Amino acid sequence: MLTKLFAIAYMSGSLLTSTPSITTAPKADPNFEKAHFRFERYFFEDTHETAYITQDTKGKDIPEKTGMDQIELNQFDKVDLTGTNQYDYWKISVNGKEYYVDQESLTTDQDMIDRLKQKKEEQEKKEEASSWNGPILSASAGVNQGPSGKETYYNLPMEGVVSIMRSMGNNDPYWIREDGAKMLGDYVMVAAHLNIRPRGTIVETSLGKGIVCDTGGFASGNPTQLDIATTW
Repeated sequence: MLTKLFAIAYMSGSLLTSTPSITTAPKADPNFEKAHFRFERYFFEDTHETAYITQDTKGKDIPEKTGMDQIELNQFDKVDLTGTNQYDYWKISVNGKEYYVDQESLTTDQDMIDRLKQKKEEQEKKEEASSWNGPILSASAGVNQGPSGKETYYNLPMEGVVSIMRSMGNNDPYWIREDGAKMLGDYVMVAAHLNIRPRGTIVETSLGKGIVCDTGGFASGNPTQLDIATTW
C-alpha cells in the first residue's frame, strides 16, 4: 500500500514540475519576403489613360530602379498609361512599345501640365530679360546703350499704336509691366526706323525682348535707335 502511495506521489510531483512544450510559428524567411515584394511589382492593374511627363526622365525595360534605360522622355511628352499598382514604376506605352516610368514623373492632370508650362514660360522670359549684362534704360538715365544700340524712352497714349498692330493681325494684350514698360503680349513696345525694322520685328533691348510697333522723328537722325514706350 505504501509503495503505491509513493508511486502516486512521485508521478504527481513530476506532472507539477514538468515544463509544458510551446509550439512557435516558423520564422519568416527575409529572402522569401524580398522576392515576393519584388515579384508583386510586375503585376499591374490595366488602365488606358492619357498621361504626361512632368519632368525629363527615361523609360526602363523593367519596373525597377535598376532597370536599363530604353527611351528618353521629355517634360510635357504625352504617353499612354497602361498599368498602375502600389509601387514606384508604372507601365506606359509609346508608339506601341511598353516601358516603365517612375510614377512621380507622370500625371493625368491636364491642368497641372498647363500650370507647369506657364511656369516654365515665365521662367524662360525672366532668363531672356536678364540675359543682357550691360546698362539698363531708366527714367533717371534717359539714354542708354543697349544690346541693339542707342535707347531712349517716351510716354504717349498707345491706343492708336495698338490699333495699327491689331490691323496687322496682332491680338496680344496691351498691358503695363511693373517697371513701367508698356507691353504687347510678351514684348516691350518700341519705336524704330520702319525701313530697317518693320512693325512686328522682334528686337533685343536692355528691358527684354521688344516688338517694333511705332516710329518717330528720331529715326531719321539715328536709324538704329530704339525709343521704348514706358510710363515714365
